[in-house]
Amino acid sequence: MNLFLFLHQNFNKPLSLYLNSFTDNKLIWDIVYCFADVPIFILPIFLIWAWLYFNYKKNINWKNKLLFIFYSIFIAVIINIIIQHFIHIDRPEESLKNAWKLILNHIPDNSFPSDHASVWSAFLVSLFLFWFVRIWLIILPFIIVMLLSRIAWGIHWPFDIIVWIIIWSLSSFIIYKIHFLNIFKKVNILILKFSSFFKL
Repeated sequence: MNLFLFLHQNFNKPLSLYLNSFTDNKLIWDIVYCFADVPIFILPIFLIWAWLYFNYKKNINWKNKLLFIFYSIFIAVIINIIIQHFIHIDRPEESLKNAWKLILNHIPDNSFPSDHASVWSAFLVSLFLFWFVRIWLIILPFIIVMLLSRIAWGIHWPFDIIVWIIIWSLSSFIIYKIHFLNIFKKVNILILKFSSFFKL
């Protein structure tokens, strides 16, 4: 038995079924139902609000930081799309269906990697590294509940989320370390000039 299959049988499946079992409680079911998707909207709302706020304050430095956060998220999305073309792992719905605990009738597309985990880990780590620490502290609990809800709901296996939290945390750290390079400065200058033309 290879390592992946061993971990899948002894970690992924038991933990998924365990978290899913909590949805027997109506309150937890409602929380899972709401939090499995809703917090993803925090991300664009924050980026748009922060951009408009710092534009109003005429603070170019913080707008630059927002651009680097966006780059981290953009890279996460692109690499996820590429990986999903080469690796296919079924969603946990079959296991949960056998346990009579499936919440959704069908979940389309690939389970691995988790787009939510990738995007949010890139976003959260970038928030922290680029000194949006208060926002990071406020958002973090909601995202933890969201990721647990996606496992309990049968959308993702635990490894789909854990692996990409680790990878995109490292990726965001790399972006932070290289954001001083001239190429980033030039791209940011072009974007800021373009946005200023539209008073943004």
